[in-house]
Amino acid sequence: MTDTDLSAAEMSVPEYAPPKDVPELAPFWDGVGRGELVFPRCRACRRWHWYPGPGCPCGHDDEFEWSAVAGRGVIYSFTIVHRAFLPSGSTPPYAVALVEFEDAPGVRLVTNLVGEGADSPRIGDRVVLSPTVFDTHTLPTFALERDRPVGERHP
Repeated sequence: MTDTDLSAAEMSVPEYAPPKDVPELAPFWDGVGRGELVFPRCRACRRWHWYPGPGCPCGHDDEFEWSAVAGRGVIYSFTIVHRAFLPSGSTPPYAVALVEFEDAPGVRLVTNLVGEGADSPRIGDRVVLSPTVFDTHTLPTFALERDRPVGERHP
């Protein structure tokens, strides 16, 4: 088997826990735990943001609301990781993608791909939220839209 002969069954998801010491991110991780994506949006200009910052470029500070998005997007970029770079819980190979969201223009999220086709994604592939549930937390992973798994439980 070569490095390029990987099946979706051989792909893994790194088990990294969300940061608990960053209160600005709590609404995002709470949403993921419920199986949905929420991102901050400026109440004044309605611009979406990710990663949350101290204020909006339109000049309004602390006027963000967290709003749910549909959880569908498009792969903007991706890579297949063959060498782990996280200190633990990251058994390669796994697919890392940068996903853009149709209903949150300007937002791109770094995530993992799961399910059928995760071993051979293409830029422009449509993806849908398919959270990976661990015993202690949930990660916002995505599947190619043609696959649509409901998420897989991991020990």
